[in-house]
Amino acid sequence: MPPERVSALPAGREKTTWRTLPNLLTAARIALVAPFGWLCLRGYDISALSVFLIAGITDTVDGTLARRFNQSSKFGRLADPLADKLLTTVAYLVLCLRAGLSAIPVWVTIAVIARDVLILTGSLVVYARTRSTAFKPDVFGKANTFIEIGVVVVFLVSSRLVFLTRFMTAVYVLLLVSLIVSTSDYLVQGLRMLRARN
Repeated sequence: MPPERVSALPAGREKTTWRTLPNLLTAARIALVAPFGWLCLRGYDISALSVFLIAGITDTVDGTLARRFNQSSKFGRLADPLADKLLTTVAYLVLCLRAGLSAIPVWVTIAVIARDVLILTGSLVVYARTRSTAFKPDVFGKANTFIEIGVVVVFLVSSRLVFLTRFMTAVYVLLLVSLIVSTSDYLVQGLRMLRARN
């Protein structure tokens, strides 16, 4: 998922057209963001979870199809991680802001969004100085993506399985630790790239 994922094919072999099945699936994932957000705000948590899972399936399938049928494209390389981030960001925002219903704590949402802002800002700084985008995916980034998604899933399921609410604080703390570790890892990578340039 998010920025941690990279294209399976080198840029020279990417297709220039956006009209491929993987890209249509990515577009469908973006289209699902609005109904997902509406369902969350209205408190239809299980229906929202279904939409969220469908979006997750399209995320898995589009990458698989792109690799299997050599349909990686420049559009997909940019749109796919943006679609993922849009979905998770909207998820945390709407689940944090909904009134009169159980909600994700504000500090959790701020922490999730702050990580993305810091990584994006750092990436732009590194690119401006080195013209390199060679950040490498690693276990910390992948684990953080998994945990971010898992928190949304567990939160939505907890509307039916109420006993899960007792574990939410621990889940949020785990997420916070993951955010700090993965952000620090990106910071270390960025500093190494800057030093190598000097």
